[in-house]
Amino acid sequence: MSKTKYVVQLCTSCGREAKMEIIGSIVGSETKTWYRCTRCRHSILIDSELQKKNNPLAVTRDSCINYSPEKEFHIGEAIYHSDWDDMGTVKSKERTSNGGNAIWVSFEKNGLKKLIENLPQD
Repeated sequence: MSKTKYVVQLCTSCGREAKMEIIGSIVGSETKTWYRCTRCRHSILIDSELQKKNNPLAVTRDSCINYSPEKEFHIGEAIYHSDWDDMGTVKSKERTSNGGNAIWVSFEKNGLKKLIENLPQD
């Protein structure tokens, strides 16, 4: 399993879904990792195997929409990014400084990424 620097996770201390940074792993266990909330700085031990088993709404390739900058996406939609060979879920949307649209996507391998959406074609 590929490790990323950040993961989006519900923080048990501040009660919000926040970006968590890796601070260490358990010796002898590849699935257990310590993360720190970037908002409140609380540390939490996350077992990735337990999360996969307890997540009945896991994203599958068949349920994903192929990502393209020309498409428009909605919060909660599952998308597939072919360049990265990664699946993710749209977490939020925002307007960029140049008037365009962007989405924040939580990918399985690449973590939280900002992507362009609804880009007008020339």
